[in-house]
Amino acid sequence: MNRCSMIISMLLLLTSPVLANAGQYKIIRIVDGDTIVIEYDGKYEKVRMLCVNTPESVHSDAKQNIPMGKVASKYTQKKLTGKYVNLEFEIDRLRGHYGRLLAYVFVDGQNLNLDLVRQGLSPYYTKYGKSQKYDSKFRAAEKQARKEKLNIWGDPELTKKYLRLKSKWGQREK
Repeated sequence: MNRCSMIISMLLLLTSPVLANAGQYKIIRIVDGDTIVIEYDGKYEKVRMLCVNTPESVHSDAKQNIPMGKVASKYTQKKLTGKYVNLEFEIDRLRGHYGRLLAYVFVDGQNLNLDLVRQGLSPYYTKYGKSQKYDSKFRAAEKQARKEKLNIWGDPELTKKYLRLKSKWGQREK
C-alpha cells in the first residue's frame, strides 16, 4: 500500500465512526443508578452513563434523594457488582461538565443505559443531546416502559416531573 492510500485509509478510520469502543474495565464501585467508578488507564475514573438520568439517591442535598433513586441504584449494583464492563463513547463527547467520562456501559453484551430506560428507572435523557447511535432504541424503550407504567412511569408525580423536564430538554414525542 502506498503512502497516499495509507493516509486516506487512516483518515477514513478516524473520521467515519460515530462511536468508539473503549474496551473492558473493572467495576470499582457503584455511585448511584447512573454513575459508576471503574479502573481506567491505571486510575479510578467516574463514568456518567449517557442518555440516562436516574432519580437521586446520594445527592449532597438529602431532600433531592427519593426512594426510586435507591431502586435504580440497587438495580445498577445488581447488574454491575464484581463485573467487567465495556464502554462505548460518542466521538464528540468523551467527558462531561464535571470531568466524568460519558459512556454507554455494556455488561454481558447488554447496553445498561438502554436497560435502565427499558425498566422505567430513567427517562431517555436528551438534555445534552440525543444518542447518535441508539436514539430509536431509547425512544422505543421509554415508550414501552411508559405504556407498562414501570417504576418512574408508575408514579404520577414522577411521571409529571419527567415529562416537564423532557419538555424543557426539547424532546418531542414521536
